[in-house]
Parts: sequence; C-alpha cells; structure tokens
Amino acid sequence: FGRDVMSSVVFEKRGQQAWITLNRPAAKNMINGDMFVELADAWQEVRDDDAIRVAVLTAAGEEDFCCGGDLSQIIPLWTGAKKPQTPQEERLLSDPMIVDQIMLKAKPLYKPVIAAVNGRALGGGAELLQATDIRIAAEHAQFALPEPKVGVVPGAGSMVRLARQLPWAHAMKMLLGGEPISAQEALAMGLVSEVVPLTELQSRAEHYAQNICRQAPLALQAIKKTALETHTLPWAEAFQFEMEQAGLVMMSKDAREGPRAFKEKRQPLFRGE
Repeated sequence: FGRDVMSSVVFEKRGQQAWITLNRPAAKNMINGDMFVELADAWQEVRDDDAIRVAVLTAAGEEDFCCGGDLSQIIPLWTGAKKPQTPQEERLLSDPMIVDQIMLKAKPLYKPVIAAVNGRALGGGAELLQATDIRIAAEHAQFALPEPKVGVVPGAGSMVRLARQLPWAHAMKMLLGGEPISAQEALAMGLVSEVVPLTELQSRAEHYAQNICRQAPLALQAIKKTALETHTLPWAEAFQFEMEQAGLVMMSKDAREGPRAFKEKRQPLFRGE
C-alpha cells in the first residue's frame, strides 16, 4: 500500500489511528490486483503496530465505497489469460489466500475497525463491510450482494457472516434477493451503526476513533476477540473463554492504571501493557 494519493490504498497514521482509504474512485473503488495486495499489507500493519489502537476504513470520492472486485482485471490473471504485469499482480497469483487476508478471515484482527461508508457497497464491498465493527454510512449509501444474479455466490465471507450478524430474515433478503438496500434500511436491519449526511461522515468516524483511543486497548481487543471467538460456542465454553480473557486483562498494568486515575480524578494513561 502507499502513503500518497496515487496508491490504490492510501494508508495514513493519525496518532493512534490508522486511516485506510480505498483509492480508485474512477473505477468505483473496485478491488483490482494492486488493491488486493495493498489492503492485505495495510491490515497487517494495523495488526503489527502496537501504536495503532483503531483502524478507519473508508474510500475516495462521493459515490462509491467499493463496488466489488474488478473482475475485468482479476479473472484474466486467475485463469492465466493474462500474465502478471506488476509485482502486485505476481503476488496476487502466488498467494491464493489473499482474499481471506483482505476480508480478515485468515487472521482475525482484534483491534477495533470503523467503516466510514461514503457510497455504494456492492458485492465484495458489502463483504468487506462485514469485516468491520462500527459502521457509519452516508445517507446516499447503498448495500447489495448481487452475485447470484450473475451465477456466482458472495463467497468472501457473507454466506457465513451475514446470518450471524443480522436476524435471519434480513440476512436472507440480502443474500437471496440481490437487490440494493438503502442506508436507512441497512440501519433498521442492523447492518450499519449510524447514518449521517456525507458532509459529516469523516467527523463522525473521527469521533468514534478518538473515543476508542481513550479506552484501554488490551481491554477492547479482549472484548472483540471474545465476541468473535465465542459466537458459536456452547455457553459453558464461551463463558470459560470470556473468563480467560478477563483474567489476562486484569493482570495488565492498564487494569491498575484505570482505577488509579479514577481515584485521582484524572484521565487514565493507557499504554497497552
């Protein structure tokens, strides 16, 4: 990924926040070979950099968050009809699990991820959205999984994730119907957390990111890890996993700093230790 406006994925560190921007607005921010590789690398940096407390995923432009995979570029590579032209395309071919990486399937990311959805999230864009935690959508955003209309399936996580994240009837409406839903309908379903005017989208994402950065990072990661890992476990196993995570957090320096700061009537200084 890159740190300039010419990259397919722009990565920017703002203090303890990582802002990841899908940057192909002229191509509806569709995922091509470069974006596959750059987004995988961006997630890995968020995972590896202890200074990063939260990631914000958004996209360039005012019309599209991500309209899926750029099949005109990707399919010829995968079928061998086109030879790789760039190092990114070579890596795309050499790493068959890269889809799982960008969708946070192969290695879950336990740090909080905020999505600022600036427009249409279709196909792979809607699948990418499901890998995030707090989701803020612009009023004109739309969401759809139209894959069955062209004879394929939303196989980058949606057939598993969506029915776990939404009530069954809402999930099936999206999965089986293929029709786009509005931002307000997505809010009513629970697919997104909040709907705001486009002009307020970035500031609302910043608001949530700043709030997360004020909290204890180990605690937040333990909360997300427990929610993800216990989602389909039997109750007894889930509660056991929860207790183990709680115990690990209670042994941290941050767990001592929080009550101390409260007693001293000051803001806690959490270090992730």
